[in-house]
Amino acid sequence: MTSVLIKNAFIATADDEQPIIREGSIYVEDDRIVEIGKSIQSKSAEYIIDGKDRIVLPGLINTHVHLAQGILRGLVPDNVSLIEWLRDWVWPLQGNLDENIMDISTKLTLLEMINTGTSAFVATSINARYGVNRVVENVYRSGMRAAIGKQIMDIPGYADHPQILHAGLIEDYQLSLKIFNDLFSRWNGKDDRIWIWFSPRTPGAVSDELFRTIAEIVREKNSGVTMHLAEVRDDIRYFSGRGTIPGRFLKEVGMVGRKYVYVHGVWLNEEDMKIFASTGTSVSHNPSSNSKLGSGIAPITKMLKYGVNVTMGTDGGPSNDDYDIIREMKLALLLQKVSNLDPQAIDVFTVLKMATYNGAKSMGIEKETGKLKSGMKADIAVFNTRAPHMFPRLQPLSNLIYSGTGNDCTDLIVDGKFLKKDGRVLTINEEEVYEKADEYAAELLSRSGLKYWM
Repeated sequence: MTSVLIKNAFIATADDEQPIIREGSIYVEDDRIVEIGKSIQSKSAEYIIDGKDRIVLPGLINTHVHLAQGILRGLVPDNVSLIEWLRDWVWPLQGNLDENIMDISTKLTLLEMINTGTSAFVATSINARYGVNRVVENVYRSGMRAAIGKQIMDIPGYADHPQILHAGLIEDYQLSLKIFNDLFSRWNGKDDRIWIWFSPRTPGAVSDELFRTIAEIVREKNSGVTMHLAEVRDDIRYFSGRGTIPGRFLKEVGMVGRKYVYVHGVWLNEEDMKIFASTGTSVSHNPSSNSKLGSGIAPITKMLKYGVNVTMGTDGGPSNDDYDIIREMKLALLLQKVSNLDPQAIDVFTVLKMATYNGAKSMGIEKETGKLKSGMKADIAVFNTRAPHMFPRLQPLSNLIYSGTGNDCTDLIVDGKFLKKDGRVLTINEEEVYEKADEYAAELLSRSGLKYWM
């Protein structure tokens, strides 16, 4: 049996029954939180963390991650709109990825997430050319939890832009189904940390028939779906041309329900929100990406009002440009306050739940993780408060979200095991990643026929 004791810490639990515990302690045995509270019985433990200068959160959950884009950071212009950004830069780069480059991109992305306190994530758009089993193997070895979305499509378009997808990313849907089934058989449910989902390309790249096929398989296997949706006005124009709206269309083809996570949702209307709320469908909010690409501000306060399960995501390397959920929470708060012209539009407790419990709910694992409570899995992120930007420390949660970054994380525990300890990531070879990342990125840029843009 392994045991961990965190003592005398400021604990933000994301649990409505006891949201804040000052000078609290958490005792962990093996993979579970055994006891948490203001004063727990004196315990001895294999590992003890003195929480005097620490704030403790549930492990953060990132519901939109592009593993293939960690290595694209800085390679794509920061002043182009989404369609041009995809067509002229992101897709040519991803269409020239090979397994070795993807290996380093995956490790780089995982390394950043662990380093900044993320314990679980939803990965999108895993293409066959990336070496899918190697990708999943890397995620598994990292110690994180993940729902990994296998890309599937049968039309090389985007919304109402036909034949736009880069040739290197086009994949026969029968091959995609075979790979999904192989991955599902080998990996799904492994150690209660890995799940295999579908990641359809956006409407305009997937036929109605294929959407229905995906929905049927998801029901049979109790799998899940993650997909970009209503990110830009082009998406809404596509649905309008078919006489419908996103939520209504998805309900008609059976693509709504628990473990359906739709990303961005910037242009969803009230009817969409009501459909999502009534079916338990989730929306992943990615404010940095939406801001950088000029896509708009997602109306998440309205979604929450209607009962939609709203979560937090970072998106990818060239659209954010980080995988740090702490930074994402701050921007989510600021954008909702300014877009609603109301400083009370949203608060830190709401956005913390979006980044923890709501994320777990979207993945179907909220009974096991997403809050700090006795009996839950020991998925715990610890952050340093002894730094100039964290003082005075009368309100540590507000300080962390508004003033801190994920780099304030000192320790990350998943399933009772340290993935980061005393400021050092334990499950990924950092030097290997750093040694190869620059070289592989330059090679990818050259192979794609692109040039440095600045």
